[in-house]
Amino acid sequence: MEKLNNRQKELLEYLKQNTNRYVSKKQICKDLPYAYPRHLENNNNEGNKSVAFSKISFDIRALNDSDLEQLVICNHYGYKLANEEEANVYVSRRFKRDLRALKLDHKLAKKIGRNHQLYFSENDIREIKSFVEV
Repeated sequence: MEKLNNRQKELLEYLKQNTNRYVSKKQICKDLPYAYPRHLENNNNEGNKSVAFSKISFDIRALNDSDLEQLVICNHYGYKLANEEEANVYVSRRFKRDLRALKLDHKLAKKIGRNHQLYFSENDIREIKSFVEV
């Protein structure tokens, strides 16, 4: 848990001022032009390819990873400081998403472990090959 830099503190204060609504990355760049300057970038940098947008994502992760008691939630609407109900919903959804990914990782590891094992059926014996031979 590292200390927050000035840009992250400024973002936190901005989110505290806008607690009742979601704020998009474009709106953050517009309202905090010195912290997240997009005017220095090419005009064809749209979406998440923007350096300013990447800095916002990095700073949001830093805010959530810090010792602050506030939780910044994000979805397709943008970013917002969460109240208790929103925080519980957000964390449970993240947990379910991460659990699905862990289940898939476990299934893939089992497939790898089955490589060159023998499978017995009623009429034949065959070898399980988890990998493509090159």
